[in-house]
Amino acid sequence: MNNWYVPITLLPSVGFFIVATTSVSNALSAEIARLIELARERDRPIIERKMKQMRIVNNALVLLYAGASMLALTGLIAGLEFNLMLHLEKYVAILICVAIGIVIIALGLLMIYAWRAVRIKEEQFRGR
Repeated sequence: MNNWYVPITLLPSVGFFIVATTSVSNALSAEIARLIELARERDRPIIERKMKQMRIVNNALVLLYAGASMLALTGLIAGLEFNLMLHLEKYVAILICVAIGIVIIALGLLMIYAWRAVRIKEEQFRGR
């Protein structure tokens, strides 16, 4: 595969998603901590739903890290294959497809999170 740089060029965009998702995770964690400190009974369902949201965000983060790792590994393997004249094109293509698939699943989880987060916020504001 003479396009060994393709998986490496995808890494910055995955890194951006990791940074943004980490920021969302930190904000959500702080909000949950604040709600727990207030310890009002009416907030218990919201806290439980936000905890489920936290699991979704954490799963997305794990998948983004896995996707980034696979893209880096694929770039390394493709670069070695290119320089050492090995014949690993098929494996490199499969790894790229798997890595991109993992990132797509992670982004799907983040879309689910965003959709649910809006509904939770609406309910939270209606309850006040």
